Amino acid sequence: MTEFTGGINIPKDDIDFGDYVLIEQKRYGAPNEMFQFKVVGSYQSNSYRDVPMDAVDRDKKLHPHVVDVLHVICCGIDETTVDTVRKADVKLIKSRH
Repeated sequence: MTEFTGGINIPKDDIDFGDYVLIEQKRYGAPNEMFQFKVVGSYQSNSYRDVPMDAVDRDKKLHPHVVDVLHVICCGIDETTVDTVRKADVKLIKSRH
C-alpha cells in the first residue's frame, strides 16, 4: 500500500488525513469567520472543542457521548497547535482523494 488512509475501507467522500476543512471561529463584535484547517488525524472521543471555536476558551470539553473527532491544525495562523473538534462541526473543502 502506497497511500495512508487512516483506516481500512474508508469511503472516498469521508474526511481523512491530509484533507482541508472549514471551521467556524468565534469573533466578538463582528460576524463569526470560517478558517481553513488541515486534518492530521481522526478517532473517537467525548473530549473536544466546541464550535464556533473561541480563542479565549481553548480547552477541550467533556461531552456525554463518544463521537468521531478530528485532529486539525489551522493553516497559516498557528501550525504548531493541534486542536480536536467534532467531525460533524466541520465542512470538507478540499479532499486529497
